[in-house]
Amino acid sequence: MTDRLSERVRSISLFELVIVVILIAIFIGVAIDRIWSLRIAAEQTTVIEVRGVIESALGITVAARIARGQPLAAIARLAGTNPIRLLATPPANYVGSFAHPGRHRIPGGSWYFNRSRRTLVYLVRFGHLFSSPLPGRKRIRFRVEAVYRGRHTLRDLAGITLVELNPYVWQVHR
Repeated sequence: MTDRLSERVRSISLFELVIVVILIAIFIGVAIDRIWSLRIAAEQTTVIEVRGVIESALGITVAARIARGQPLAAIARLAGTNPIRLLATPPANYVGSFAHPGRHRIPGGSWYFNRSRRTLVYLVRFGHLFSSPLPGRKRIRFRVEAVYRGRHTLRDLAGITLVELNPYVWQVHR
């Protein structure tokens, strides 16, 4: 009788162990899925934050130039410049300014300025969950451009802005 009881206790314990392992595997799977979504959301938020900081720096720079009485030409010359240079501290993932960025190994999740195209570029870290019509590496491109009220003359200059050059979509599953 004690043999049957000990066998039954062993079988129940093994069954319980299997159930616990299955439950742990399910919880880990759900946690990984949630963490993955959070990583993508963090990347999106970082891009939005850096863009906002740059737009603020552009506004402050334009206001300061106007306050100092600089001519409109000095403000218009901001178009096509590297907006990172306006920041007190560049983003930690800014890797520099390159005339030919294709010659460099730039990791995903990095910002750089393409001097030949005069564009600020963010290379997407999680490219498989990002879509854009641009060929090649997944990226978002920005350019500092002058805004005009009418014709493209200095008299019609309305301001300076950071323009998004390509449409894109983050594919986040919730």
